[in-house]
Formats: sequence, structure tokens, C-alpha cells
Amino acid sequence: MASIDLNKFMKGKGLKPTVCFPLDIAGHHELWGHHHRESNYYNIISIDSTDKRLGGQTPILLGHFYTEKPEHTGDDCISGWRDAEGNVHFETSEGKACELEGYSMKIDIFSRNTGILESDIMLRKGVVIIGCGSVGSLVALELARAGVGRFFLIDMDIFSYHNICRHQCGIQDVGKYKTSALRERILQINPSAEIHVSHNRIQDVPLAEIEPFCTPDAIMVGCADNREGDYYAAQMLAKPNGMPFISIGCWERAFAGEIFYCLPEGMPDYEDFMATMNETSGRVEANTHIYMGEVGSFEPGISADINFVTTIGVKMILDLLNRDNENYTQRLINSLTQYTLICNTNNPKIGGDMAEIFSYPLQVTRSIVLDYAKETK
Repeated sequence: MASIDLNKFMKGKGLKPTVCFPLDIAGHHELWGHHHRESNYYNIISIDSTDKRLGGQTPILLGHFYTEKPEHTGDDCISGWRDAEGNVHFETSEGKACELEGYSMKIDIFSRNTGILESDIMLRKGVVIIGCGSVGSLVALELARAGVGRFFLIDMDIFSYHNICRHQCGIQDVGKYKTSALRERILQINPSAEIHVSHNRIQDVPLAEIEPFCTPDAIMVGCADNREGDYYAAQMLAKPNGMPFISIGCWERAFAGEIFYCLPEGMPDYEDFMATMNETSGRVEANTHIYMGEVGSFEPGISADINFVTTIGVKMILDLLNRDNENYTQRLINSLTQYTLICNTNNPKIGGDMAEIFSYPLQVTRSIVLDYAKETK
């Protein structure tokens, strides 16, 4: 029976070592990254330094990249060089040639978005996320995957074990500020992202720190568990600086959720919404002590229900960020209203009496039309 070359069927997972390296590699550099022994795969993620901002497993020094084939490589696990024709070569310390997988950070990370989102445009877009809990963490990572290049993360809470079942971060992040943990997750998707963090309430972030980030190319996203922060962000920051604003919130146990958005001019704003619709909303508002499980019985809901509401919000955010891009096809904004309700279940055992306003599970209600609150204008 003929032998089978596993590398033909499982590239990088057979016996032959594989090196994943940046295509622009040149000169004499240290190679920092990870070696996955089970697949014999070397992943070079940085050159000359360990990027500790990425969090997670600390990169190790794998070897060096030389200007020509080296005679002695010392303690290198792998060594690389370019030949006279400019071709890249890598080999192990035993002199075994490696399979090569070159990558370009920008091209390869966002290549699957081609034709849907334009990477050059998205990398210039920004987002201010108020609240980095279960909603805010999903918003941040989905926007990072969509190519958004600038983030301002605002939250004063520390990540705890009871957050794990609903949050995008995990056990290794317990004890970190949610903003810091989330920053690491974003950088693991796009190491070149520009990320600012503030461990404060939005009302306490110095204007000199946040206002330079508030431009028409950015969006303000309210994901916290109180309306006071949303109101401040919408009326005092987003509107004066020409930014769109969107608020994403869940109702009790996330049996339903709501999304409100507004452009900086030409439509009712968050103040109008508060004056005309606030009493009809079932959105949960919890202070930090209740949210942290110290007192009370606040039930934020399961991850699957929270994420369903949040994902619709993310799609609307992408539409708003690309509102002036003539090459972008709008997904949801033109079909939904300013105030949209999303139902996970209409079972009153979960949602109580409020659940009965929905006719069926997974209902998206777009019949509510906001108007200006004339008494406040």
C-alpha cells in the first residue's frame, strides 16, 4: 500500500513543519510567536518584540530571520532568510525545510469581507462603546471583525466569574477591568487597531480625552445598564459632534430587547425618545451593586438571547457607519424604525405580562414611530 503524505491533505498538520509569517519580513529580526506541537505549526505574530497587549499566551522567541542563509543558528527553533531571488525560506534547528504560509495582516484578516465592507474605509471608522459587558463586548468584537479600526471603550466594572457565561471574555480575564480585557480581544483580531480605554462612567471621562475621538466618522454606542449614561453620550457628545448614536438594551431576562438610533440632525433624538417612549420601555436598569450580584435579583438573561438582540444592533451600526458610502448596500436601516423591538420569546413565564405584547417568538417590531417631543423643543 502506497504511503500517504499527510501534508497534501492537512496542510500544516502533518509531520512537516509549517511556518506562518508576515509577507513583508526582511532584514535581521527576532521571530516572536507560538509553536503548536500537535500540528507542528509555527505562527510568527510579531518581529523584534513581544506584543503584550494581545494578552493570552505570551509569545516566545522562536528564532531569527537573517539576511542570508545562516551557518549557525544557535538556540533558534526555526530560522529564515531570503535567497538571491527574494524567495523566503525557513528551516528548523534540525535543518528540516518548512512549508510556508505568508500573510498580510490587513489583506488576510479582512479578506472575507471583500465585496461587502471596504477595508480601507472601515479601518478609518471609529466607535465609542459605553458599557463593555455582555452587549458591549459583542459589539466591539463584531465591529473589529468588520474592520473598524478605532475604539474608545468605557466601563468602570471589573470582570468576574459570574460574567463569563454572557461575556466575550473568559477565565483568564477575571480580575481585569472589562475595558482592558476587551482591548486584548480586539487586538487579537486586529493588532493595528487604535484603542483607548477609560475605567469611568461616561459622565466622568474628561472631555479633552474623548472629544478628539468624536467625529462624524465614528459612532456612539450605548450598551450600559442605565439611561443616564446614554442620555449624556447622545445629547452632550454625539449630537454636538455630528456623530450618529445608537442604544442597545435588553429587557428582563433578555426575553426581548430594544434598539434606538438617531442621526445628528433631521430626526428625533434621544431626548425626544426619553420624553415620549420611556414609560413604555421594558428595558432593565440596574445599578452596579445589583448587576454585580451583591443585592437584588437582577436577571440579565442568557447569552444566546442577549446576542440575538445585539447582533441586529451591530448590523445597524455598520449601516450607520457607511451611511455616506455610495458603494455600500444598506442592510437594515431602511427597513427598521428608529425604535425597534426584538423578541426572543413571548412566553409570560419568562417575560411576564410584557411578553404578551409580542405575537410570536423572534418577532421584530418596526411599527413604533417616534415624533419630536414638542414640549422639550
